[in-house]
Amino acid sequence: MNKVLGIGLIGLGAYGLIKLLRMKNVSDSISTNLVNPRIHKVTLSGISFRTEVAINNPTKDSVKITKPVVTLTTNGKLLTQSNSENKTITIEPLNVSQIDTIELVIGWTTIGTFVTGILKKIPQLIASFKPGNNKDIGQTLGIPVEMTFSTYANGIFYQSTPEKIL
Repeated sequence: MNKVLGIGLIGLGAYGLIKLLRMKNVSDSISTNLVNPRIHKVTLSGISFRTEVAINNPTKDSVKITKPVVTLTTNGKLLTQSNSENKTITIEPLNVSQIDTIELVIGWTTIGTFVTGILKKIPQLIASFKPGNNKDIGQTLGIPVEMTFSTYANGIFYQSTPEKIL
C-alpha cells in the first residue's frame, strides 16, 4: 500500500511540475496589446475609459484565465480599478485571443486632486507640443501612473508587477 501511495505522489508531483513549466513557457512567450483604448463617456461621477485586450499566444499550450482586474495607482495611491468578473477566458495556442471590454472610471474627486498641479504646468505643456521638442507629456505633467493586473491562470493567482504607463 505504501509503494502505491509513493508512486502516486511521485506521479502527481511530476504532473504538477510539467504543468508549471508549461505555464512558465506560455507566460514568457505571450504578448498583450491594447485594442481601441478610448474615452467612453464623461458623466457626473467621472470619466470612463474602455479598452479591449488582444493576447498573442505563440506557444502550443492553451491557458484558462479569469478576466483580469486592472488597477491604476499613482505613488502607491489607488486611482481606479476595474470591476472583477468571474469569467473564464481560454487563451488558445498559436492564436490571438480577445478579452472583453475592460472599463476604468476615474472619479472627478480623484481628477480634482491633480488639477492644481496641472494648471501650474500649462506653459511647460504648451512647450512640449512645439515641433522639435521630444519631451514626454506624461513626464511634463509629473503624475506617475502605474498599472497592475491580477488574474487566475489555470487556477493559480497571478499579479503583475507595477508597470509605469505615464
